[in-house]
Amino acid sequence: MKLSFPSVRIFEKEIIFESGKYCQLPKEYVKSSNINNLEVFYKNVLNNKKGCCDAHGGTDPLGFDYIIKDYICYVGLIFIGEKSSKKNTNKKKYPQNKFAEAYIIERINEEYDLLNLNKFIPVQVFSQSMHELRGLNSKVSGHIDKLLNFSSDEEWDIQFDKADNSLKKIYVGTRLIKFILDNIRFFNPQNIQNLHIDKTFRFSAHRSLYKIVKIYENDFHEDKSKIEFTGKSYKYLSGEKEYFEILVKAIVENALKFSTDKRIGPKIKIFEEGNMLFIEIASYGRLIPTEEREDIYTRGYRSKIHEHTKGTGMGLFIAKKLAEQFNIEIKYKAEEH
Repeated sequence: MKLSFPSVRIFEKEIIFESGKYCQLPKEYVKSSNINNLEVFYKNVLNNKKGCCDAHGGTDPLGFDYIIKDYICYVGLIFIGEKSSKKNTNKKKYPQNKFAEAYIIERINEEYDLLNLNKFIPVQVFSQSMHELRGLNSKVSGHIDKLLNFSSDEEWDIQFDKADNSLKKIYVGTRLIKFILDNIRFFNPQNIQNLHIDKTFRFSAHRSLYKIVKIYENDFHEDKSKIEFTGKSYKYLSGEKEYFEILVKAIVENALKFSTDKRIGPKIKIFEEGNMLFIEIASYGRLIPTEEREDIYTRGYRSKIHEHTKGTGMGLFIAKKLAEQFNIEIKYKAEEH
């Protein structure tokens, strides 16, 4: 079975390096001049850690990071936040191999469990169940739309505001379930890297943004910040609005996470300047440290400045990839007050 990330194993006393499903093995691992040093190093790592069920890691002679759990050993990785001349060179040559260490530890734990439990919970059973759940949730969403009398997308905000509170909660619940299922699907980098958005569709950016605000205003959290939404845009974007809404949701979610004072919620503003559309999503809280800012769109990124432990660390990575599909540029700006 091919592992998710570049790996090393011993087969008949020989060291074998392989590319992963989600990123390639750096070419330095197959250079003849590096083989002897790598064989000695990784034979020692694999033999000493075999049978150890806690994930451990380190840096190999090439300056790449590795993580090992029992017989699974990922190699050729670059963990964010660590700096050295070798690591900086590797980052420039292999940006796709850059990850948060916590994210890789989660993945190797999952892969280890999968390899050991696949005979009890086959992957195809899980995939089929996910597909069925998406279909069922879509049908429920369709019936809720009928109950809310959404005769057209243009009337969405008016009809939603007039609706019974219980219907609002059910509507929001189905949308949040859809977002969760999409995030699980995008957890596989291939699904987002190979994503093709149909540009024949057109949608209102203002209306999609307003929907996300309404979803958070009517979700199931009691203690939450109030979002301040201002501005107006009449622009229509090309593409599938569902993916644009996933993008916006990920950024709004991060703004909520970084809002340290519940009395001062995130501020969202949409406006036009010339032919350009701008969406500003701001929160009041502690600034992300300068040294972390280049890594905020990395898979598994979690800032050290807050104690939030929920989530996958994938939100901004997914948002960045979806933004590329819409030719949208995401910028991070920090201001001290």
